[in-house]
Amino acid sequence: MEVIHQIALSNSSFVPPIVRDYLNKAEPLSNFVHHWHEYAGFQDAIKKRLFSKEKRADLVEHLQSQYQSAQIDLRSAERVESNINSLLDMQTFTITTGHQLSLFGGTLFMTYKILSAIKLAMVLEKQFPKQKFVPVLWLASEDHDFEEIKSSHLFGKDLSWDADAMSMATGKISLQSISKLLEELSVLLGNNDQAKHWFKQINEAYGREGNLGEATVRFYHELFKAFGLIILDPNAKRLKNYFSDVIQADIMKQETFSVQQLSDQLLSEQYKLQINARPINFFYLSENFGRKMIRKNEDGSYSLAEAGLNWSHQEMTNEIAEFPERFSPNVNLRPLYQELILPNLAYVGGPAEVAYWLQLKPIFDHYGVAYPLVALRYMNVLMPKSIYEKVLKLGLHAEDMLLTEQLLTQKYVEQVQGISFPEKFDSILNEMQELVDHAKVLDVTLGKEFLEFKLQVKEFFKGKSSSIKKAGQLHQEVQIEKLLKLRARLFPKGIFQERIETLMQQEVLSNKSLLPTLLTQIQPLAASLDISLH
Repeated sequence: MEVIHQIALSNSSFVPPIVRDYLNKAEPLSNFVHHWHEYAGFQDAIKKRLFSKEKRADLVEHLQSQYQSAQIDLRSAERVESNINSLLDMQTFTITTGHQLSLFGGTLFMTYKILSAIKLAMVLEKQFPKQKFVPVLWLASEDHDFEEIKSSHLFGKDLSWDADAMSMATGKISLQSISKLLEELSVLLGNNDQAKHWFKQINEAYGREGNLGEATVRFYHELFKAFGLIILDPNAKRLKNYFSDVIQADIMKQETFSVQQLSDQLLSEQYKLQINARPINFFYLSENFGRKMIRKNEDGSYSLAEAGLNWSHQEMTNEIAEFPERFSPNVNLRPLYQELILPNLAYVGGPAEVAYWLQLKPIFDHYGVAYPLVALRYMNVLMPKSIYEKVLKLGLHAEDMLLTEQLLTQKYVEQVQGISFPEKFDSILNEMQELVDHAKVLDVTLGKEFLEFKLQVKEFFKGKSSSIKKAGQLHQEVQIEKLLKLRARLFPKGIFQERIETLMQQEVLSNKSLLPTLLTQIQPLAASLDISLH
């Protein structure tokens, strides 16, 4: 694999304006950032990041219990076991990324997120040898959007798991009905070495009794254990006890809402917001009703949307105090929960995640929780050599394939014609304006006649622009069709490759492991999109 082109994201449409401004250290964001997107802030963060021995002990005990429940023997994964035990040391810090549960490892961007966290931890260990940095994958096992995660796109086919989720937290969904999906996957993968390797890993992770949360821990552990990745499912009473004060403040007093409303108002003057402030930012986890949003009624009582549970003010206070594990934060407060229970220095996320994290620093300040450096994950396009060679033969560059279909077609037609009609039109009109200006000096009436003629030519050009465009496309119709088919290989189903294709597919197609090479070429905090030839 070879990186053949890099696109700087600080001046790119691949990330939203608020992220571009963050990468460029724009002044309007200074109050929403603790450390900018650069290594300089880590030394200060290490000095100021306080995390108690009590929390460290609870975190390690939870992780050990979690791995045991997932039927993983940590003695066979020395780097993971060592990293977990190191969390007891006050000089150990985490670099975290996270996502909702995904079948079979999710899409390529999930792989890039995890590798970005691993590589950032590796780089920091070299820069700060007195401290230890361990990568953590946070599993959003409490999320209830099963429809969003139940499918995997592989070799042009959608594999879907038909399970009865009943709005429950996805981590609790039973694996009992997944065997049929595993059979379909086995047939689709084929029989080369990587196909056999992947199916073995998947079958060992998902083909047991238990739930999706445990299977996901097993799967990611096997895939990334060589890099020392710690996988954390945070849905546990031991950990949520540290969150109970925030749960009380948010539900009983709507404190988060009042803070976020003010900060969002400031940001919305310049940016489109990624998430919205809500009066209550918690769901309630119920065995009978699944994961339901909590709402406050006019009489001061509380109830669940579309469910039959109700609490008085005092009953809700008691419920939070006694059962904090039943309260699940939404996107506005999940990051705060993360930073409360991890000795974390940086969160690695995609463009949308970075955008919403930038909305949340005032909430961290309000609750007195340390706000991490928010790191943009690695972004990459895997381009097969066969496609790259065809692109070059068409007179284009690799990066051209990331243009929209319209812009790519336009660029190709201009390339073939050897002329850009719009640019040529502008050039002619500019020269005609010079004639107009000179004619005016000689004679005002003559100048007007020249101007009228220029305006007639301009109207003619304007009227012919669409005709020329259509004629050019018709002239190259066959080649354009081939070109757009090549682009579709990088945008399957019209979606950017990393958001629909999987590491599994790429490794099976190439019949080799790509993780070590990808890890090598990742440059944390570089904020670029790579095009890789493979």
